[in-house]
Amino acid sequence: MDKYIEKNKKEFGVQIIELKKIIERQVIDTGSSDEFTSNMYVALMSGRKITPKMESAIDKIIKVNSPDEMLKREEWVNKVVPKLMMVEGLIDDTSWTDDYKVNTKRFVSSLIKQARYRKTLSKKQMDAVTKVYLRTKKNIKKNEKKTWLYHILFVSLDVIKRRKNGF
Repeated sequence: MDKYIEKNKKEFGVQIIELKKIIERQVIDTGSSDEFTSNMYVALMSGRKITPKMESAIDKIIKVNSPDEMLKREEWVNKVVPKLMMVEGLIDDTSWTDDYKVNTKRFVSSLIKQARYRKTLSKKQMDAVTKVYLRTKKNIKKNEKKTWLYHILFVSLDVIKRRKNGF
């Protein structure tokens, strides 16, 4: 078994060092490390045979956690999270039922949490929050139109009433 450990250290020395740094950074930042990253590090350190697929995954972990990539993702978070928070706030202005509002806010809140923690959202998640935003805007606009129509109706009724009373 020792020969496999030495083989991995020799063949994947740079990856072992990088994974260790990534795990240490994750522990400092969040209190724990990503399970997959830890599993890949353990596989390398324990002398396990590293398949091409595993090597590709390790290289991707290292690339995604590079300083340049982290900066890009941080900029993305700073751009996207305020928009998600705006959508979350708009939900209160809808005429939806309280349960529907709570569930929708919980969904958007979970996306905000994931965006902050993982610094990424899938295309499906982005599409889903876009749909929530569009539904929210449509509902608010419909309510504004109703409010405007009610206002016109009450003003009209008030004018008719005044004319009737001789004003």
